[in-house]
Amino acid sequence: MQRVELNNAIWKLALLPAWGGRIASLSADGLELLLPITSESFDPLDWPRAGGYPLFPYSNRIRKARLAFNGVEHRLPAHHAALPHTLHGVSHTQPWQVVSAGADRALIRCDYQGQHWPWAFRAEQEFALEGPRLRVTLRLVNQGETPMPAGLGLHPYFQRHPGMRVEYRVGREWQIDADYLATGSYLDAPKTLQIAADNGEAVAHYQSRWDGKLKVDYPQGTLELHSDLTHMVAFAPAGLGYLCLEPVSHLADAFNRPRAEWTEVGTHELAPGEALETTLTFIWHGR
Repeated sequence: MQRVELNNAIWKLALLPAWGGRIASLSADGLELLLPITSESFDPLDWPRAGGYPLFPYSNRIRKARLAFNGVEHRLPAHHAALPHTLHGVSHTQPWQVVSAGADRALIRCDYQGQHWPWAFRAEQEFALEGPRLRVTLRLVNQGETPMPAGLGLHPYFQRHPGMRVEYRVGREWQIDADYLATGSYLDAPKTLQIAADNGEAVAHYQSRWDGKLKVDYPQGTLELHSDLTHMVAFAPAGLGYLCLEPVSHLADAFNRPRAEWTEVGTHELAPGEALETTLTFIWHGR
């Protein structure tokens, strides 16, 4: 198992490229921000609930594993943990290649062509430590021969710490069903959401019109996340040691929405050779 480690005076970041391009651990000033991966082996269909992983070429679920796009219906393999739906794309189940790696930056890549997605694609993650900043660039390229729907995001498992508080602002809250899919109903009510992340309560939010600013306060300091992605998923089972705060480009099952809704639900269409790219900037302010 190849492990890529980056560090500077503030950050320590470990990657496991062969395990789905995962972040194995991330700390700032010695504080573990993500629940570290401690597994000795990797099952791509029952992955560790720790660290963080990329979401390509879409996030969350596609309802009933059915993708209807530009007049063609595609049947995708359902995921056993989300039957009858798919779950979180496919790139996090594949081995990634290290393109380059140094003391404070790395580029890893995954080229995929297979049954889980009707188009060939390339996914890249670039990590760069710059003083108190960690920049994570996500890039998706359509390598197929026809236009494809596209999305991306990051799925980190933030470790719950005593005194940890989360705050961010959204404009729309989507109603979700028992399968964690949006029902189509929503509430437009701009608000600042605050989560006491150390109390072990269950959390489940699908939100859009996010302003791209996330703040996580700890007794030891404050983590800020800045992004141009407009959707946010916040999820945690009750009583477990993590809270997932997922910046994503689109709503779950957005690709099956009518084209007139694509701007609102975040569906992107990539022509052959076209790329979708975003950069997430993490900033640490120590006390």
